Amino acid sequence: MAWANGKKPDHWSTHRLLSTAARLDERRINRCLSGLGLTKASFDALDSVAETGPFTQSGLADQLGVTPQSLGKVLERLKELGLLTKERGSVDGRCRSIRLTQRGRSVLRTADELVRGIPRPDAAAEAELRRHLSRHIDHLMEGEDRARHA
Repeated sequence: MAWANGKKPDHWSTHRLLSTAARLDERRINRCLSGLGLTKASFDALDSVAETGPFTQSGLADQLGVTPQSLGKVLERLKELGLLTKERGSVDGRCRSIRLTQRGRSVLRTADELVRGIPRPDAAAEAELRRHLSRHIDHLMEGEDRARHA
């Protein structure tokens, strides 16, 4: 990507840097996963369900930081691909429990291998960035929790 006027974005705000990096990373992951019929959003949903276990749609949306409505389209696509199921809950029949299928687990393993195989520019710098981002996310989550309980 060529920078406008040949200048790097050193003067950009943190928000702008983060959102630009996230969009570029999402594009790269989408290209990597397209052969499996997945996107970064669907990969994240599968990965969260595999990591944490069954979810309701609203619980998974909270985990991913998206709205249940936007997640609904992703989940329907994954269901059509046979990668997950949505089963009615035993206590409340209106709530559906989202679970991975065997095929979903297999496709997730393949997707994870593909994403891990994407070349990274500098492993040490990426590890440091991950530590900083993790702390930044913790800080932002604390603010979200305070806002919800205010």
